[in-house]
Amino acid sequence: MTDSRSSNISTILFEDGIPGFPDHQEFELVDFAEGESAFQLLQSTRDEDLAMIVCSPWLFFPDYEPEITDADRDGLDLVNPDDAVVFCPVTIGPENRLTVNLLGPFVVNAGTRQARQIVLIDSKYETQTPIQIEAA
Repeated sequence: MTDSRSSNISTILFEDGIPGFPDHQEFELVDFAEGESAFQLLQSTRDEDLAMIVCSPWLFFPDYEPEITDADRDGLDLVNPDDAVVFCPVTIGPENRLTVNLLGPFVVNAGTRQARQIVLIDSKYETQTPIQIEAA
């Protein structure tokens, strides 16, 4: 599995939408600035006001090992784990506290650009895992 910063994917198709946004299927990964950044925007191509901050989980959690179910692999036509690009939603809370959703990562087939947000079953990961901005 790779992170979104090291891949060349830009436009991504969520056939079933994203939970909470079922009518939005096509998104783009947009860099915040030129060069490498720890964070990107997952931006709807249909509604410029719909965007969320995402990041590569390995930047902050090098031991992150999401277990993708056979059903999710089949749904994305993932044959080789190296074809999976993974990134996670980031939330900015009170006092600019950043958390990352390690339990519900976005997974993209780098070849087909098909994507879905998956929920890791029986996982030790959480939906609001704190991250330190200094690590970015």
